[in-house]
Amino acid sequence: MKLDHDSILAQTFKKSLRGYDKEEVHDFLKIVAKDFKEMKRDLTRLREELNTKDRQVRELDEALTSSKNQTPNFESFRTSLQEKARKFVNQARDEADRHRQKVEAEVNHLQTDISRLKAERQHLIDNLKAATKSFASSRNK
Repeated sequence: MKLDHDSILAQTFKKSLRGYDKEEVHDFLKIVAKDFKEMKRDLTRLREELNTKDRQVRELDEALTSSKNQTPNFESFRTSLQEKARKFVNQARDEADRHRQKVEAEVNHLQTDISRLKAERQHLIDNLKAATKSFASSRNK
């Protein structure tokens, strides 16, 4: 008999005078069936993963064998990749420089705004002091 989720749940036992509690056995079989179903699902998933990994290994082996047979092409490919990498790095540096310049311009703009706001604040403080003095002197008269 091959066990599966349904066959475990469908299993019946003969009744006897001093036998096990029917509900307890049934509850236990439900737990076993559920675990069995999960293990079977995990086994299927693991087999699929293994097949995928085996296929990837075969593809890599074929690519390695192919690249060994094409050594001159491999060198030109390597050189081409290095050149592409250099271009990519240079583009990234240029882009980083552009961003840095934008940030520096924004920082300068913010520093100018801060200086302007400080001057306005000082002007307001001076005006308040003058108004306070004026108010105080007019009250004292």
